[in-house]
Amino acid sequence: MNPFEYQYSTDCLEAQDGTESVRGGDGNTPIEWTHRHGGRGASLTYLPDDHRGVWKYEAGDRVGILCGAVTNLDELGTTHDELFERLLDGDAALPAEIEGAFLLVGHDAATDQWTVVTDKLGSRPCFYTTDGRWFADSVGTLVSRLHEPAVDLQAVADMLLMGHLWGDRTLVEGIRMVRPATVLRATNGTVSTERYWRPNYEEAEADERYTRELVRRYRQAVARTARTLPAEAGIWLSGGLDSRTTVAVLNDVGRTDSTDFRRLRSFTYDSNPPTKDNPEIAARVATALGIEHEEVPLTDETFAEVFERVIEATDGTIQWNSLANLSATYNIDSLPPVMLEGMQGELVGDHPFRYHLESDSAVEAQYASEAARTPETVRGLLTVDVDPLATFREEAARSPESTHRGTVLDAHFQNYYSRSTLMSDRVMRKRTGSRTPQVDGDYLEWCARLPQAYRKGTFPFTEHFVRSDAGGVPLGTSRAKLALCRRLAPAVADVTYERTKTKPSWLYPAHAVGFVLNVLVGRLRGEATYGNGSLADQWIRDTDSEVHRLVAGLVEDACERPLFDAATVRAAFDEHMNGANNASLLASITTVEYWLQHHLDPVANE
Repeated sequence: MNPFEYQYSTDCLEAQDGTESVRGGDGNTPIEWTHRHGGRGASLTYLPDDHRGVWKYEAGDRVGILCGAVTNLDELGTTHDELFERLLDGDAALPAEIEGAFLLVGHDAATDQWTVVTDKLGSRPCFYTTDGRWFADSVGTLVSRLHEPAVDLQAVADMLLMGHLWGDRTLVEGIRMVRPATVLRATNGTVSTERYWRPNYEEAEADERYTRELVRRYRQAVARTARTLPAEAGIWLSGGLDSRTTVAVLNDVGRTDSTDFRRLRSFTYDSNPPTKDNPEIAARVATALGIEHEEVPLTDETFAEVFERVIEATDGTIQWNSLANLSATYNIDSLPPVMLEGMQGELVGDHPFRYHLESDSAVEAQYASEAARTPETVRGLLTVDVDPLATFREEAARSPESTHRGTVLDAHFQNYYSRSTLMSDRVMRKRTGSRTPQVDGDYLEWCARLPQAYRKGTFPFTEHFVRSDAGGVPLGTSRAKLALCRRLAPAVADVTYERTKTKPSWLYPAHAVGFVLNVLVGRLRGEATYGNGSLADQWIRDTDSEVHRLVAGLVEDACERPLFDAATVRAAFDEHMNGANNASLLASITTVEYWLQHHLDPVANE
């Protein structure tokens, strides 16, 4: 859960100077902790069951908060308190040394300096006002602190183009997100940021040594994370490879004499695509690995109940249909203190593709890998003149890398995970703690050097007659992802991989062909499949569903907002209702509209 707020104001909190107050903590009731010292204040809300997922530090004029978990304290031979001492002493080497998914915040009243450290992938968002006076884990919290808040037009264009943000923008001018692997320092209204880590992107040799080392580093990352888990944890388990690999390794290395972790429960839902295959395969994986398993409902009714909550949880920075799956967290009756999800596929060749690293420019590569719409579509949706590719140009220009491969990968390490894949975890953290084993510097360093041959590619020559963001007809998975599953999860290597309808133990060409056949059969049968409609498409088109009512209302509201071109927005909605699959586009529009209505409009209209 762990929302926090640090504010530069002499009256920001009720606590008196030099005092702290604590409320809650009965059972799973959130604990509200407040500290004030020297006219500055901090507040933190967290769940008591995940006691290893938060740490508070107080020593004289100094105070600090850790949201998340540092996973290698034992290896460093240090403690949480010593970590904060080094942080507040200005130890420049510290941030790069520590591993895990976390956000560190410290304040030294003697110097009136605040220090914020994000982890290497930026898994725990932190936002700040560019005047250096305020920062928090919520954009909405900061809007009222601005003198004349206004919508960031480039951010809106980015949302319409990609369905999520990129760079450090938010939907509000003057509020930015702290980038991954960054130290932010603020004092007396002055704010500065410095990147403390970036991996070596030089391509490694595609050989057995690379794979063997990838396996070793992945096991190490999971073992480190396991040391921070409570006695019980849960994981989202699908019919894919990522989650089953994580489960298998947790089973193998997670339970030791030095860990509290003992019980792992798995959960699944019917989505991606909604054909019943994922729940059936997930149940087989759970049985083979000997863990408890539960299917959680994910329907238009359950999602409509939390529609607004998921947009609020992510500050309108990612379209709501990307959050639908993890909204199932709210449907678990007995929720574990900590949840995990598998996501390593993107790091080991699923994203970006070979094609993206072979493109003519870093701007083109970002556009091909991230854009869901064309620049012309984005321009047509807006009444203002915005360059839809401007953010891609900015990110390419700011990268310190000297090679094309390095620049493209650096843009993704700095943006893709924090602004897309890991942003959705905030939905889970509104109800429970979370861990992300893949946020581990040693593992990330090796992923950054992934050989091109191990990255997902396309069938030869298909780029000449099939247009896609992959550069042709894509292969179903990456060689590295399959290798991880085979070596780390041999017990489930003969359980079908949902995406390719092929066993992971089979040779790579079988998976390449299996994916294409799976998609073709699904389309011939008129079933939901990859690139052929989603749950969100179905929900919006169902005029009896609450999701349809919510989206239709927000579409009409967007048509009344001068920012949007009403005719184009209505046309997109009408086309969807007549059979086109425009859920992704409509989700981008309605996410922006909802968030502006509830956060920017009330303040701007005061």
